[in-house]
Amino acid sequence: MRKASVGLHGIAFALLAAACGGSAGGDGGTGTVTIGDRAFGVNTITLTHELGSDGYFRIEGDDAAHANEDCLPGLGGGIALYGDIPPSATSLADLAGRELPFEFSGDGDDFNLCFVGSNGLLGVETGTVRIDSVEGSTVRFSFSGRFVLYDGQGGESPGVSASGQGTARVVAE
Repeated sequence: MRKASVGLHGIAFALLAAACGGSAGGDGGTGTVTIGDRAFGVNTITLTHELGSDGYFRIEGDDAAHANEDCLPGLGGGIALYGDIPPSATSLADLAGRELPFEFSGDGDDFNLCFVGSNGLLGVETGTVRIDSVEGSTVRFSFSGRFVLYDGQGGESPGVSASGQGTARVVAE
């Protein structure tokens, strides 16, 4: 009877570990963003991209601590870093070790960084994403830049420094 009990506990533990750890890794990577002196966790980070003459990248992830809360009314939180990929890149691996500028559209429902507690959304003034490494469907990246903080009530504060790093899971668009 003791062997059966240990076996059932082992199976239950394995199922619990798969349920807790398997889905988070399957949905995307994790990272940290620092805005000023405050750190924010990010999860479910993914990277979508297209190569060629109209090549682009988009790294997106959710505010880990407040996944179901808006950072501003009607605007979910996390990261959204996007920009162009040079036409000379024929694979993501070609980008390893390179820095790519990212941009901010300012469309009103868009942000580069937005977290509950960040006092608004941030749109980049100038910034770069560094693709640190590409291993299969995992990309390690870091970024830094200067941002404008939009408080959601018409106020703007330029020159806010922010940086971060993490891993992203490459997904097909």
